[in-house]
Amino acid sequence: MAYVNHLLTFIESNPALAVGFNLILLLLSGIFAHLLCKFLLIKVVRKVFFSSHKQDVPLEKDRRIAEKLSNFIPVIIVYYVLQFMPAMPASLVTAINTICGILFFIFMSVFFNEMLDIVNSSYLRKTKRKNHSIKGYIQIGKILVHILAAIMILAVMSNKSPIIIISSLGAVAAVLMIVFQHTLLSLVANVQLSSNDVLQLGDWIEMPDKNLSGEVTDIALHTITIRNWDNTISRIPTKNFLTETYTNWQAMFSSGARRIMRSIAIDQHSVRFLDQEMLSSMLTIRGVSEPLAMLLDGRDPGGVADRWFIDNGLTNLTLFRHYLMHYLAERPDIIKEMYIVARTLKPSPSGIPLEIYCFTTSTLWKDYENTQSAIFEYITAVAGQFSLRLYQYPAGHDFWRLSPGARRPDGPAAVGRRLSADLLAPEGDLLLQPGDEPGDFRPVLRLRGDG
Repeated sequence: MAYVNHLLTFIESNPALAVGFNLILLLLSGIFAHLLCKFLLIKVVRKVFFSSHKQDVPLEKDRRIAEKLSNFIPVIIVYYVLQFMPAMPASLVTAINTICGILFFIFMSVFFNEMLDIVNSSYLRKTKRKNHSIKGYIQIGKILVHILAAIMILAVMSNKSPIIIISSLGAVAAVLMIVFQHTLLSLVANVQLSSNDVLQLGDWIEMPDKNLSGEVTDIALHTITIRNWDNTISRIPTKNFLTETYTNWQAMFSSGARRIMRSIAIDQHSVRFLDQEMLSSMLTIRGVSEPLAMLLDGRDPGGVADRWFIDNGLTNLTLFRHYLMHYLAERPDIIKEMYIVARTLKPSPSGIPLEIYCFTTSTLWKDYENTQSAIFEYITAVAGQFSLRLYQYPAGHDFWRLSPGARRPDGPAAVGRRLSADLLAPEGDLLLQPGDEPGDFRPVLRLRGDG
């Protein structure tokens, strides 16, 4: 004991040694307080913050909060321990107090940022809130925390009141508006998108101008992240969703109906008035009798003269359209309460487009595509029963099939077979000239009268 008293007396008699000893005590007290808080605060945090739902909160979250608390509490302890060291020079005390104040507000801002992240993750875990995002508001909160921390740090460093610091910022308000221009615009856009439920997590959106189509995976303050269907990631500024055009398909999924609007080309040369010969083959198709009876206004199909069809403008395409509407209405995967339309569009050099317009009962991509494919596969197969031909451009196989060497692909490359000149080339003859390879032909148009 006498040795300790002698050592303390020796230290007090040397000012430089006393200052060094005090600094070591401050450092050790800070380290001890940090370790004590880090290991003991986990239980306190568990009881205070998560007492109502302990089982739902992972242990990692407790550690994160405890680590942030264990950062700024030692700063407070060092600050108050310093007050019991009168031997310290005033300038050094002021410097240490300033450092403690700066560290305190830095660690406090980090702690509140961590709390905001925990609030966001807890919000997203709730089942009823999976489609809503508050990440933009969380980021605004972080910005405010950082601004307040910066003001308090400036006040500590300048030894002035925070009110004076805030009032002095009015002179640079215009500069701050320019610096935070995008942040303010993004804030307004984020508030409007979130409050009106215009955009939610999981929505399928399309922006054709940016070649973008995919699912919204994140809604932040400045950007909205979209995972495209090719598994690429796109990030679009939030403010763009107020100024640019985009399509949100979420309303379609919510309605439970998905639209089919697709056309198939009919060869216009195959469209003709109905006659009894055509009707005899058409009536063998199940479901034709009902639309036909509606078109004939109750007349017996067998007793209707061919001239009557001409006078009333009933063609095989007319009957085919009404049959398709009846066929679609009978399908269980088509909604009968919504529009079911089969219509012809403006004729073109590619034929007469026959458009199908209806809604499927399933909005899932796989089911929707299966239904759409099944409908048009059936249309392709059944069109011939109505004496209709589907239009498509002639391919190389079509020319080869009509060529003199069609039976033997490597046969003689003789020239000169006329190909349906009245259909393919009304103004002349379409001839096949031999190519460079056996069985290879190229079409040549010879105008009538050229010899």
